[in-house]
Amino acid sequence: MFELTISTCKAKYKDIDFIFSILKNKIKSVKGIIVCEEVDGRTKLAFAVPDSQKDYAISLAFDAISEAIIKSYKYDFLKRNISLQTGNKIAESAFISALSVYDKQSDKEFIKRELKPTGEILIDSFYNFRLWELEKRWKNIADLMSENASYLNLSGSFSDLMKFLVLSNECGEKEVHVRKGEGNIFCLAESGKELFNMIYDTSDDNLIINILSELISLSPEKIIIHKELENTAIAGEILNVFDKRVCLIKN
Repeated sequence: MFELTISTCKAKYKDIDFIFSILKNKIKSVKGIIVCEEVDGRTKLAFAVPDSQKDYAISLAFDAISEAIIKSYKYDFLKRNISLQTGNKIAESAFISALSVYDKQSDKEFIKRELKPTGEILIDSFYNFRLWELEKRWKNIADLMSENASYLNLSGSFSDLMKFLVLSNECGEKEVHVRKGEGNIFCLAESGKELFNMIYDTSDDNLIINILSELISLSPEKIIIHKELENTAIAGEILNVFDKRVCLIKN
């Protein structure tokens, strides 16, 4: 059996949860075993697959790790290093999410080239010690955005650039449905698979920020907003970001 462990610090446990959600069914489909646990202050994911499935499992793991690093570390880095000064928390967060996934494939290939299938991959250490060149690239992007923030705001180009970044990202899911349940907002793939589920709070801007971030990461070809969200701030912000990819069901 081939075995691999992926871990990170407790503060970044969501990265392991994200990777686990991607790998779980695929590892099990090749008669593998996968578990997730907290050990000595670190969140760990470990899996084992038959030797015949080693290359497949490594490819899956490397792709999921690179996706997690872009989703988490790149977003955090850009957020710390970009000053947009729009006064709009939701728009700024959506812009940074969009910028995080722009040129994602190039970032992922860089990350995967640096990864090695050793006994344990420590994501936090790997990022700090092996991805400094990639971080330099991100810093150049952050500096460029900060230097041009005033122009983007005064010229009204900020929203247009954000939409360009979002729509330039390679489409992932073909169609997703955004719905409101009893005290929650959830998103389903066309297959019916749940993609995310969040507690609904009309006064919480962070809810809208998280929804937009998830949708930008999913990069769906089409977003269906159901009737129960009509005329809500959530629907309005999704439309602002995704424009013609959004469709409202009114019955």
